[in-house]
Amino acid sequence: MKNYKINETALFMLLVLTSLLLAGCVAAQSDVHYSGIENSQLKQIDCGRTTREELTAIVGEPTEESMTEDGDEYLRYKCTETRDNQFAMFPPPIAIKDKKETEHTIVFKIKDGIVQRHWKEQ
Repeated sequence: MKNYKINETALFMLLVLTSLLLAGCVAAQSDVHYSGIENSQLKQIDCGRTTREELTAIVGEPTEESMTEDGDEYLRYKCTETRDNQFAMFPPPIAIKDKKETEHTIVFKIKDGIVQRHWKEQ
């Protein structure tokens, strides 16, 4: 009878260890870094009223400037979002790293020193 109890305990321990190995450990992490114009800054821009000087005070100097023959000025701001994703699982030891970078440009049209409109270009 005692021998049977030892086998039952050993079987239980084997099942516990097996489930721990199968379940393993999973860890995931995602870091997001954004450089560019924030939505809160865009909300401060009042098209038809905000001056070019006020615009640059709010969002900084543009990445690129251009002017048309009509006197329209376009200020472009390059924005970048970087996502660093990491995933690890044990056992077996598996590690996956993924880095994704997306870019867009926010353009402001200025006429006679006043912001007329702005939009996002991909």
